[in-house]
Amino acid sequence: MEYNYFVYNKPECGVTINKMPKWFQEIEYEGDENQGFIILHSQIEYDEIWGPESKMEINWEKKDRINLFYYKEVQNSIDVYNAIGLVVTEKNRDWLLSHEITFWFGHRNKMIRKRFYHERGIHCIFYCDVSERLFNIHTSVIGDKYESFKPYILNSYNSVVCHGS
Repeated sequence: MEYNYFVYNKPECGVTINKMPKWFQEIEYEGDENQGFIILHSQIEYDEIWGPESKMEINWEKKDRINLFYYKEVQNSIDVYNAIGLVVTEKNRDWLLSHEITFWFGHRNKMIRKRFYHERGIHCIFYCDVSERLFNIHTSVIGDKYESFKPYILNSYNSVVCHGS
């Protein structure tokens, strides 16, 4: 049996991902339980200009439930990525534990040092009522590796534990 995942646990911020793809490693972490981010990169470099084949960023911030408009937050996340040229092609809603989660998928062409790269993106956003935090998780994948990464990334998104039991 081949093991493709490991349990990524960050007790400092109260985040656990039960199915983190094994080729991701933590690059940077900053913050606490109220606000912060984690950056993870895949271990294989695509080329010397693009860098790692895939990059994942997990952001969270404390938000009061009374002042939170979830669908406005979803649209804001889409607008931010549209501003940098990422075209959203699909949007889905589902449930993560007892939290409503919204996934969206997109792509863009990016020019870096006179080279064009096709980038595909997977994004999810959800609000945790227990910890009162809004989570945004975004993963960028180089275009020709996307189909290989997509099922593993979606499994990791669906295995996030954002509060203790």
